[in-house]
Amino acid sequence: MEHFVEYTLTSMKEEHLPLVLKWRNSKSIRQCMYTDHVITLKEHEKWFQKIKQSDHAMIKLLFYRDHPIGLVHFSQIDRRNKKSYWGFYIGEQNAPKGSGTALGFLALECIFEQIGMRKLCSEVLAFNQPSLKFHRKLGFKEEGKFKNHIERNGQYIDVYVFALFNDKWLDVKRRWLNGKGEDYERDSHS
Repeated sequence: MEHFVEYTLTSMKEEHLPLVLKWRNSKSIRQCMYTDHVITLKEHEKWFQKIKQSDHAMIKLLFYRDHPIGLVHFSQIDRRNKKSYWGFYIGEQNAPKGSGTALGFLALECIFEQIGMRKLCSEVLAFNQPSLKFHRKLGFKEEGKFKNHIERNGQYIDVYVFALFNDKWLDVKRRWLNGKGEDYERDSHS
């Protein structure tokens, strides 16, 4: 898409570890993740090495011009059944408006059109309204809810389960390319 031309999705490298650790340990990102403790450098490095050696996970960074601003992590990549999970965030506070949409668009192109998955799944903590809205905006459909699934501050919270299929993604992408992407959530509920 023309307004995403200044964005690229690139494989994460070891040189990015300190920046990604900073993002991951920020309160705004930690609170929306399953793992919400402050991660040590050693733990972070071990996580990265495990992913580098895995055929079932990959990490891509979103660059705006030449600056890394966000991350998408594909996990549980199942090539036999052609399905995967994802998690993502914009780490830079001063990222340009629309960077999240660019990340979503490029990540979905990557997983569906380059990697060849047919289904992408996601789990979203119930209080994370921006992520719930974002998934719907991108065409994801709610497949269920895990009630009282994780504990936070002495309370159990629900987790919503979403999925997007390749054919649905292609429909969403066509709408975006025709300038009607912002209307997708409204149209898909009518």
